[in-house]
This record gives sequence, C-alpha cells and structure tokens, in this order.
Amino acid sequence: MIKHFTAALLGASALVLAAPVMAGSSELAVLDSRPAPAIAPDGQSINELSGLAWDADEKLLYAVSDDGVLHHFRLEIADGRIANLEPVQSVPLRAGVAPQVVNAEGLAVSNGNNGKQGDTQLLVAFEDGPAIHRVKPDGTVLGALQLPEALADAAKYSEANSRLEAVAIAGSLGVVTAPEEALLSEPGDTHTIHGLDGRRWSFATFQPKRSNLKAIEPMPEGRLLLIERTRQQKGAPSIGRLRVFDPNTCGEANVCAVENLDPGVSQLLTDNFEGLTGLGGDLYLLVTDKTKKEGPASFVLVSVKSGA
Repeated sequence: MIKHFTAALLGASALVLAAPVMAGSSELAVLDSRPAPAIAPDGQSINELSGLAWDADEKLLYAVSDDGVLHHFRLEIADGRIANLEPVQSVPLRAGVAPQVVNAEGLAVSNGNNGKQGDTQLLVAFEDGPAIHRVKPDGTVLGALQLPEALADAAKYSEANSRLEAVAIAGSLGVVTAPEEALLSEPGDTHTIHGLDGRRWSFATFQPKRSNLKAIEPMPEGRLLLIERTRQQKGAPSIGRLRVFDPNTCGEANVCAVENLDPGVSQLLTDNFEGLTGLGGDLYLLVTDKTKKEGPASFVLVSVKSGA
C-alpha cells in the first residue's frame, strides 16, 4: 500500500533543468494576522505549531504540533482577511509510530483538492527519526514512506535538531522534503530539497549563518514557496523569510536560483514561523511555533503573485 502510494506520487516524467536564472519576479503582500485559540474544544492546549495543511475538499485547516497533536480548524478568508479561525478538534498521532519517532515538524495534504470527501491523507515529517509517515485526519498513523539514502541515516545530519523539517507534495517533483540545515557532507551555506526518488536541488541560504529552512509549499507552474527562519545573531529575534524556488532555474549541477520576497514595511513576519500552506489562488497562510509560556501562536495571511 505504501509502495503504491509513493509510486503514484513520483510517477511523473523527469524534470528538464535549465540555467540558474529566475524567470520574472514575484510580489509579496502581508495581509492580516490572527492569534491562534489557546484551547481546543476538548481542552487540549494549542501551541508549538510546526506544520500547516489546507484541505479544500473538507474545508479544514490542519496544524501539527511538535509533540504530535493534529489540530483541526475551520478557516474563513474574506476580503483578504482572516475572518474566522475556529478550533474543531485535536487528536494525537497514534498507532504505528515507533517511540523514537517524535518531534513532528512538517505537514502536507494528499487528496485534499480532488473534489472528493473522506479520502484525505496527510504526510507528517518527523525530525527525530528521521521519518515521514502517512496519517489519517483522525490521527491514525498508516505507515512510513521510504526516505532516500542521503536522508535515512541520522548520523549524516549536522545536528539532531536539524533533521527533517519540511515536506510537500509538489506536482512533477513528487514528495519532497528537506532538513533544516545542510547535511554534514554539504556546504553549510546551502539548502537542499530532496525528492523521495533520490533527486535533489540545492540553493544558497538566505544568509551564510543562522538561516534555517522551515517549510515548503507548492506554487503554480512548478515553483515552491519556502520559509527560512533567520536571526542576525544568536538570541536575536527570528524573522520569517519567504523565498520562491523554481526547479527550472537549476544548472547542470542542480545549483538553483531563489527569489527573495520583500515584505515591505510590514513587521508581521518578525517571529518564529515554521508552518506554511496554500489556500488557493495567490493566498498562503503561515503560523508561528510558540510554547504555551510564550503565548498564542500567530497565523499570518499573505499573497504571493507571480511576475510576468
């Protein structure tokens, strides 16, 4: 079952790579923010949110926390604003996850926009493992996807807390994932996105140090929207950097160009952002990872429009 699921996602034709030049520019508009509810209807605390996924068929927003709780929200967007964000239920990930597979970080939705209800599955990336598991919306863990050799060995990562951080289902690229920082065998000022079929695409970090890849989300025309969390120095405030990655800009060595998006005068992205999901069209939702002590998480709505 797992093998068939992976094959279906990765069955697209090989990608043709060109010279590393971005085709046009993108425009970022930071539209609105809203604090997350502190408590779910069942009394579960809502904090440390690390991954987001929008299920268009079910009209549900999913958020996964570091400790493996899957939160469901009703979300309403109106006139470029977050009109409503209502918690529905919170369920722990259960059954089939080995005790060492903890620290959920990335989230992606499968069958969330196919016009059918009741067939949604989620992918959860676990930093401690490392692993990616298929999960049902009720929290039932169905099994693990096979990681490429470069990512399967925990000893190849630079740090224990810098393993798998993001996962996405990205059209012809199939399932893609990435660690927070470069592997030990890679230059420290690069990020690499890995396909589960073994392909990889590398690009320069936003800044040489303290630049961590936190989320990947598909965009139109095969591009990917990325969040990098940066700090100017150790202990300084976190800033969420939105970047557009286009695999068609990659050269022969798979070194790719990335476009940095300008938030303008908005300060809403100055925080510890870790989750990202597309809502359809040019709208995307981000969420911060905050502990209960730090206060409620923040959801931020943005628009990213492609240049001609």
